[in-house]
Amino acid sequence: MQKPLNMEMNIAKAIGITAIVAGHTLWQIFGEFLYSYYWHVPLFFFISGYFFNDTKNTFFYFKKTVFNYLCLACAYEIFYSFISLATGKIFNRTYGVCPSIHDFWYAPLTYNPFDLSAPNWFLFQLAISLLLFAISIFTIRRISKNIYLPIAVFLPLALLAVLFSKPDFQPTFGLNRVIIRTGISLFYIYAGYLYRNKLENIVKFNARWLLCVILIHTGVLLIFKNCCFVNIHQAMFWHNLSPFVTPFLCIYIVLFISKLLAPLVKEGSFIDKVGKNSLHIMANHLFIIFLVEIFIFWVDGISFSELPQYLIANFYKMEKYKYLYTFAGVACCTYLGELLKYIKSRVRNYI
Repeated sequence: MQKPLNMEMNIAKAIGITAIVAGHTLWQIFGEFLYSYYWHVPLFFFISGYFFNDTKNTFFYFKKTVFNYLCLACAYEIFYSFISLATGKIFNRTYGVCPSIHDFWYAPLTYNPFDLSAPNWFLFQLAISLLLFAISIFTIRRISKNIYLPIAVFLPLALLAVLFSKPDFQPTFGLNRVIIRTGISLFYIYAGYLYRNKLENIVKFNARWLLCVILIHTGVLLIFKNCCFVNIHQAMFWHNLSPFVTPFLCIYIVLFISKLLAPLVKEGSFIDKVGKNSLHIMANHLFIIFLVEIFIFWVDGISFSELPQYLIANFYKMEKYKYLYTFAGVACCTYLGELLKYIKSRVRNYI
């Protein structure tokens, strides 16, 4: 039973990470109806909660978050600080700031010091959110085993996080950004945890349920029009249907697709590998897209001095090359993750 569940979630992660990469080239792979920013980041927090094992203890999750997420995030920050310096020397495009100690421990949470690793904020935030979630769950379980009780903690935190957000969907920076991301992400993690432990057998994946979800989602879009934008740190209280309804409707549709595909996708296939390496894709895809952009400049015979000054939604001829950028960002990072896993296993065996 465990294998198909993992496959379904791997497919869901593959869909989500592809949407994230495509979104950075302004390609909405599911169109405006399933606009990526409604659901792609909430999906990953939801899946993290789905696989949360409450038979472990807080120390286990502290060790896991440090080694699986924080160490990986810091390694990528260090790598991209040198890449940022290198691009400054070679192309006169720094894509970031001069590296400092501050940039390695605080800046990734509050802003993106190195543009090439901008999505790396997710690894830092996932580590913080999972650790706080573990502490909260294990503390609440000492009071009561009722699995619904934690909603009395996580829902108010999410509401408070939305209250901290700025009006008109303007970005929030500094400590407020960390608070907002944490409050909302804890809510999504709990939703995944609750779904796995209580709701999975209740929620049905059939044509009737899918039609209901599509109708509700359509109604929300019609009522709020363009106000359903869900960036993890830009949600708004008076449009609270955005962070508290829209993502779950979209997650249902993604899981529906995943369940349909799961019997057809073999373990070890490309889609399976994409899902398993989603964190590596998250951290590295901008750099791969940048390398593809340089290659296209070289083929077209264009001077590198004309490289865009900024990344994300500003790559060379995005409309023409968005499919190439997206596929390269996903595929290259997938096999980079596979290579890193192979090296890690060989080192372990050697030791």
